[in-house]
Amino acid sequence: MAKKIIFYVLKRLGLGILTYLIVVTITFWVMQLVPGGPWTREKALSDAVIAALNQRYGLDQPLFVQYLRYLVNAIRLPVPDFGVSYYYKGRAVTDIIFNGFKVSLGVGAAAAVLALVVGLALGTYAATHQNKFFDRAIMVITTASVAMPSFVTALILLYIFAVNLHVVPTSPVGAEGIGPYVLPVIAASLYPTAYITRLVRSSTLDVIGQDFMRTAKSKGLKPDRVLIKHGLRNSVTPVITYFGPMFASIITGSLVIEKVYQLPGVGREFIRSIQNRDYPLIMGTTCLLALLLIIFTLISDVAYIIVNPRVDFD
Repeated sequence: MAKKIIFYVLKRLGLGILTYLIVVTITFWVMQLVPGGPWTREKALSDAVIAALNQRYGLDQPLFVQYLRYLVNAIRLPVPDFGVSYYYKGRAVTDIIFNGFKVSLGVGAAAAVLALVVGLALGTYAATHQNKFFDRAIMVITTASVAMPSFVTALILLYIFAVNLHVVPTSPVGAEGIGPYVLPVIAASLYPTAYITRLVRSSTLDVIGQDFMRTAKSKGLKPDRVLIKHGLRNSVTPVITYFGPMFASIITGSLVIEKVYQLPGVGREFIRSIQNRDYPLIMGTTCLLALLLIIFTLISDVAYIIVNPRVDFD
């Protein structure tokens, strides 16, 4: 069993590296197709200035040479090198991303844990009270949360709790403590909470009807113990496969949510990089998201195998 797991991890790791190389390649060449260029401004620069900038950042070299240089730097260990920002003069893209990553990591981790805990509780409760009032109410709320765009929920929360009730500050500027991050955490957790709730409810309803559950009940075990010991372990497996990519997506920053709450995270820097045509920062943020998705998807798959050893490794 251990050999199979090790072989599976190595195989997935190889596929992950290949996926990352493909993402880096596609990102580089797609950026070359964007109309205009990194020096396109409202006030046009002279040809001499553009030529000097191209020489400074190595953009005067053939595209394939630029691509090879970028590819080698993007896979450099222990930390990839995505070059220097065109907008933030003299600042490395990696430093900019990591500074924003500190904020996005805190908000994203809190949102992911909140979504997991609340989703498991609501999904299990809804399944054990099928077709009753609270089950229907939970399904209506989760459906609305899944369907509603994140910027709508973020603005509603901001308007109610920050503008009207003044419970929390509208932004972290000039504020202290965790107050400015309460609403972003809630807003970022709403969609995954709703999705996890529906996953857990569906899988729990399927597990409840299985023979091993009826056998456990017939042995005289309490319903709560049967549900937790036998049911939850099987019903949580779909959540494991979803949690990894979801965690990576939240950590890298919800673009809209960070913009609404003015958080200095990765999402805000990504939006600014698009507005400022900061190509290295755009590509670096995209590659970071891909790398995190690959890592956390691999972790989720390994965790899924541990929880459910009957899974086929092929």
